[in-house]
Amino acid sequence: MTTKRTKPSKTKILKISRKSPESELIKEAAELIREGGIVAIPTETVYGLAVNRDLPEAVERLNIIKERSAEKHYTIHIASPNAVYLYVNRIPPLARHFEKKFWPGPLTIVLDSHEGVTVGLRFPKDNIACAIIEEAKVPVIAPSANPADLPPATDAKEVLKYFDEKIDAVVDGGKSPIGIASTVVQVTGLRKMKILRQGAIPTSELDPSEITIILFVCTGNLCRSPMAEAFLRMQLSSALKTSIKELENEGYYILSAGTAATENMSASENAFQTMLEYGYDLSSHRSRHLTPQMLEDADFIIVMGDYHKKYIETLSPASLPKVELLHPQGIEDPIGQPVEVYRNVAEKINASLKPIVEKIIEARTTRFSKTKT
Repeated sequence: MTTKRTKPSKTKILKISRKSPESELIKEAAELIREGGIVAIPTETVYGLAVNRDLPEAVERLNIIKERSAEKHYTIHIASPNAVYLYVNRIPPLARHFEKKFWPGPLTIVLDSHEGVTVGLRFPKDNIACAIIEEAKVPVIAPSANPADLPPATDAKEVLKYFDEKIDAVVDGGKSPIGIASTVVQVTGLRKMKILRQGAIPTSELDPSEITIILFVCTGNLCRSPMAEAFLRMQLSSALKTSIKELENEGYYILSAGTAATENMSASENAFQTMLEYGYDLSSHRSRHLTPQMLEDADFIIVMGDYHKKYIETLSPASLPKVELLHPQGIEDPIGQPVEVYRNVAEKINASLKPIVEKIIEARTTRFSKTKT
């Protein structure tokens, strides 16, 4: 049970070895945060004031000493990339690309959360900070350790200069090696980005053109488009002589959506069973409804039938030049049919993808050759 903490009489200094962090001191710092204390912790950028986001009294104290408006949101610091899913349902391709490229590191990514508001997330490249965050087992916000309009503290001495007797503890992990606040970027849609703050990572390194997005479109996003996704991953990884898991590291993001889809449905049972016969597991698939933003952000849009193309023409006319039929006669919808029908549809999808694969690779090769010249 957490209790409301009173103002500390003296800020405690917890000197922790960076080479061999003392577990008892990590636990002490984490417990202070969990119970409502304010603890300054080191990161690779600057020191942060770590607080339990779920305790309003602690956040209010933080606002007071930071001289910051309660309307402004603080970044949540996480100890592993998978922790992102505690706060968001889907990670846009561009955000995933930035995570792979810069995390752990000095980049804060702002996303739409499942609470209906935006949330800033950062995975610091600091073993002490991550150990404390992991041990705290609560959402940890950690804005820079400085009052408004003053430079952030980069060591424990500067923290105490600002906040001695105002915070509960400072974890002394030595000088922050970078000494500059993180860059903050907001990602919306599949690849739209906006720089909210310049920082340690040059904004020139945040380049949406580094990724290629392929979007398959069917009706319910339960059968044809999930199977097409799977087959393209298999064929594209084979053509590139890499693994399916490495495709995103190569910059290829393959998605699907439905013109009449209900959000977050699993693939149909027969689609699931059919793809298992090809050695592909569709259990992680979750349906999504097609939006104009998806169409605008995709590089390639591959549809199953002419009626999908006509739907897209109405929804996003500017996206029509990127649309093509997977097969000239279309791919029939197997929903509700026996598994044998699914097998025939799967075979037709698989056989139709070779020219698509070649076009995707050629377009990406051309794009990067132009970039280099």
